[in-house]
Amino acid sequence: MPRTADHDGRRAQITTGVRELALLSGLGSVTVAGTAKAAGVSVGLVQHYYDSKESLLADTLSRLLIDIEVRVDAAITLAERDHARIEHMLGAGLLELLPLSPVHRDETYLRHAFAGLALDNPTLAEHQRAFDRRFRDRITQAVRNGMECGEVIPDTDSLLEGEAAFALTQGLAARLLLDGHDGARNRAKAAIAARMASVFVGPCARESQ
Repeated sequence: MPRTADHDGRRAQITTGVRELALLSGLGSVTVAGTAKAAGVSVGLVQHYYDSKESLLADTLSRLLIDIEVRVDAAITLAERDHARIEHMLGAGLLELLPLSPVHRDETYLRHAFAGLALDNPTLAEHQRAFDRRFRDRITQAVRNGMECGEVIPDTDSLLEGEAAFALTQGLAARLLLDGHDGARNRAKAAIAARMASVFVGPCARESQ
């Protein structure tokens, strides 16, 4: 029987090459030939899957953002299994956006590098905007869930809190790329915790059951 090509696996291999090359020498240095070398494939194979450098970068960004969201989901699920407050589940998810480990730092660096390119690239910009919208919406929904649970005061503006918490996290992530010392990381984590505590001020109804 003929072997079925693993197209998604090939794309993942190629876009991993883009990420490795970008981390080594900057996103601006990425070329089709360099990507092929980093991924261990031929230039022809890269061109088979991507008809332009723009499409290659767009898919790399898309996969990067998906990886981040998967990790956020895992952190929230773990906190939920431990019967954590919504405050702490949301906080755990937000911490995944900070460069607090080598893997997190690489992803945060790439996300911000792509954001720079997105200023002049509508395709990359839309990927970034969609990612930002999804996260703001998730924070907003967590605040609304907190209202139902009793952790959040009923008249809280969930949309405003979603925007503020996400903006805080984005700003902290950018700062930590430039200053990743222990003190800065600890202050960033404390800032996230303080923001969550200022919104989720009440006891959850289930805690008293």
